[in-house]
Amino acid sequence: MLETSTDLLLIVIAFCVLWFTVFICWAMYYLVMMLKDFSRMTRSVREKLEVVDKILKLVKDKLEKGSDHMAILADSAIKLVGFFMEKQKKGSDGGGKKRRK
Repeated sequence: MLETSTDLLLIVIAFCVLWFTVFICWAMYYLVMMLKDFSRMTRSVREKLEVVDKILKLVKDKLEKGSDHMAILADSAIKLVGFFMEKQKKGSDGGGKKRRK
């Protein structure tokens, strides 16, 4: 079986290659698992950013609609105040008020 020292050297080299192969397979497995976790994490972040984007679009739409309503309300309030001021001016000019004794 072991006739020369070269035979012993070849057996040792074979074991070293075997253990190196096992180590490389183990390292590749962990590398693949890390990449898989990273992929899951980026997908999760992407989904959360899409949700935030949808929320921001919804808020933007609500603010735009609200500002339209506020413009209508402001115009109505200005017209209402103008109406009451006109009415008050007509009333203070001695329009149709009777004096009480």
